[in-house]
Amino acid sequence: MYPTFINKKRVKIQGIIGKCRLLYFRALGLKVGKNCKIGKIVCDWPNNVELGNNCVVLDDVILGIGYGFNESNTIKIGDSAYIGFRVEFNCTSSIEIGNNVLIATGTKILDVGHNFQIGQIINQQPLTSSPIIIEDDVWIAANCVIVGGVKIGKGSVIGAGSMVNRSVPENEVWAGVPAKFIKHRE
Repeated sequence: MYPTFINKKRVKIQGIIGKCRLLYFRALGLKVGKNCKIGKIVCDWPNNVELGNNCVVLDDVILGIGYGFNESNTIKIGDSAYIGFRVEFNCTSSIEIGNNVLIATGTKILDVGHNFQIGQIINQQPLTSSPIIIEDDVWIAANCVIVGGVKIGKGSVIGAGSMVNRSVPENEVWAGVPAKFIKHRE
């Protein structure tokens, strides 16, 4: 265990590094609200990403934008959102995260897929893309996968390890592969 003065110094240095990281991404075009904390992230098109106020984005988060020259390909994260370690966003359409959303470690949010019709080589078939909307007050537990065209309703909970391939109504708990209704939130 480090002595207290070393811990305080370490916290101060990490705070300075975090502020430098924010300045760097803002200079690249990332729209960042007030009081945000950003860890060591990968963001290939920062001008297509927007963070609300009081957001926390931990280390190893990937904010991936395909076709970044298309301004409609955006990731928008609302106020007071928490994005855990190693969360991956893969966006070629749009991903919208509401306010007060918790997304736990290892989750992947992918609005892009691929056609796979017989008679044509798969790598020559077009990509498919559909927006994802995660409304306010949602908790997505660790290691989930959310695919394109899904809307997760306000106040819903997604259980750990789930794969969500269809929309979830408000205030419901879903889990499994594929995710299914478990119960209503009480």
